[in-house]
Amino acid sequence: MIAMMIAAIENDYQREYMAEIYERYYPSMLKKAKLYVQGEEEAEELVQEVFMKLIERVDSVMAVERKKLASYLFSAVKFSAFNQYRKQKTRSKYMTFADSEQEDLELLQDTNALPEELFIRKEAVEELGAALEKIPEKYKNVLEYKYILGLSDGEIAEKLGGSEQSVRSCLTRARRKAYSVLKGGE
Repeated sequence: MIAMMIAAIENDYQREYMAEIYERYYPSMLKKAKLYVQGEEEAEELVQEVFMKLIERVDSVMAVERKKLASYLFSAVKFSAFNQYRKQKTRSKYMTFADSEQEDLELLQDTNALPEELFIRKEAVEELGAALEKIPEKYKNVLEYKYILGLSDGEIAEKLGGSEQSVRSCLTRARRKAYSVLKGGE
């Protein structure tokens, strides 16, 4: 299915770029997905979903520096798995605590932390994810570029077509808005 989607990309350079990424990173992304979901089939579906999103945003993917590409792709798998987990959690009220704790460990990947710390961190991540859903798209994007993708202010400014100063101002407003939502103010 992904091969057909890649073949459907009209721009030859973009098609070749995505085909190269698929061939080079698919096995590693699948291995990463298996850390977050149960079963080979679920992992394959997760990676396919990530690739479909990447194909839709091929220009953004191509803008990522080569040395940061693997991190970008693995983060996409991780956050897609996290979103899938969050959706399943809200749909299913019958998940056992043991299953939930195991997923917490896999999501947070901190084997040295105490179970209480993991639970608190997981709740914080969930609250932050919910807060990001409530803030304007512009702020959400800037925060994701900065803190999830690790882009510099200059790189963000280039992506958004603005100045570094406007990015810094937007980041300040975005952090304030997210903080306000977290505190229940919205």
